[in-house]
Amino acid sequence: MNSLERVLTAVTYREPDRVPLGEWGIDHDHVREIIGRETFWRNRKAETIALWDNRRDEVVEGQIADCEELVKKMEYDIITVSSVPSKNHHCSDRPKEIADGVWEDSKGRIYKYAASNDSIMAMRQGSGEGLYEVSDAKVEEIAKRVETVDMSTLEQAIYFGDKYGKTHCVLYRDIDIYGIMMSPFGGDYNHQLIVPLLDPDQVKKLHDACVTKNRKIIEILSQHNISVAMYGHDYAMNTGTIMRPDTLRDVYFPAMKEVNDIAYANGMLPFFHCCGNTWEILDDYADAGYRAYQSIQLTAGMDNKRIKKEYEGRIALWTGIQCETLVAGTKQQAIDEVKQNLHDLMPGGGFIFGSTNSVQFGAKTENYLAAIDTLRKYGNYR
Repeated sequence: MNSLERVLTAVTYREPDRVPLGEWGIDHDHVREIIGRETFWRNRKAETIALWDNRRDEVVEGQIADCEELVKKMEYDIITVSSVPSKNHHCSDRPKEIADGVWEDSKGRIYKYAASNDSIMAMRQGSGEGLYEVSDAKVEEIAKRVETVDMSTLEQAIYFGDKYGKTHCVLYRDIDIYGIMMSPFGGDYNHQLIVPLLDPDQVKKLHDACVTKNRKIIEILSQHNISVAMYGHDYAMNTGTIMRPDTLRDVYFPAMKEVNDIAYANGMLPFFHCCGNTWEILDDYADAGYRAYQSIQLTAGMDNKRIKKEYEGRIALWTGIQCETLVAGTKQQAIDEVKQNLHDLMPGGGFIFGSTNSVQFGAKTENYLAAIDTLRKYGNYR
């Protein structure tokens, strides 16, 4: 059984030869330890600086080479790919470092290093106020723009799809619903939570453009052996949904359902990533057609065994080791957690192994490798 067959078997709630393995995300500090060199793969700070220096091709080529080596060394069944900067990328106003970890461009925009995820963040200037409505003219402008896809942004996905898509499950993680529908309103995070509450019809004006853009991308990727179209956005926090469930159902889930139908029509399966307590909207994800759920957060009140029991045959579980355990746990705790999850989730299939939500920057690489060793030892069906 090859990797693609292994994943498809598990997702359809049948038992493969062994539990399939893959990651939604693994950050560069762990990749460096595994492949033995520095990398641009999920290296947010280094990538940002390289793009400021107009080294786009070096970044993309390095990411492809390093991901390829990582997949081979870890024997991943899922190869997770994303969009990359366009070949048309050009930075004409490189920010200058004005203090340790602080940069400023010629327009006075400030960028600061964020140690939590090893990234460089743009600091919002001014009040952060945004729009509460978008004009019909703006909607038409967006609709025309999304008709065209910059093929160079899909360079990474096409490379892996063409080379590995018939033997591995190549997963594209950049299906976007929320971003396309909300970015025209601008503003900060809090503003974008208020807009759909005050006037959901304004957000729904972007529905068609959202579906069109994702359709264009899915149709291209389906021609290059991409197996999974994955959408990741956190609609929940530790105590429940960030917005009222009825708002989510009214504004965003119809677009998810339509995009997922397009994925199925093009021979691809839709997966989703959502941190937090999703119990109130898990039925909605299932009804929208998602086939696997990644980032199942036990510390937010989720329960692997309950999900498998209540959604058996509908939603597969992509889980196995909590990110909290990778960050703060011991190696033995990681091993014990993996053993428990294998015991609870292996029978009958419906289980893909991976971290939840990612192998994030600053986690303990030794804990992750111990988790994978445990999977290899105990994760075989026959």
